[in-house]
Amino acid sequence: MTAVAHRGGGRPSKGLRKYIGFRVPAEMADQVAQVAEAEGVTITDYVASVVAKQLQVDLNRHVHKYQEELPIGRIAS
Repeated sequence: MTAVAHRGGGRPSKGLRKYIGFRVPAEMADQVAQVAEAEGVTITDYVASVVAKQLQVDLNRHVHKYQEELPIGRIAS
């Protein structure tokens, strides 16, 4: 008996994933479900998109927090 090869059907892979679980108030969970349904996406995809947007803001803020200004004004004088 031979193994059946994957023929390329189905959804494409979203790549390596890790589980992050958390709890929110019931009302918020209902609101998230409503918005995700209105957007036509899964709750997971909606929450991931919201987290991704905020994560970029936070990462940019923290990267610049530790970046020092070059002393160009002092050298050019």
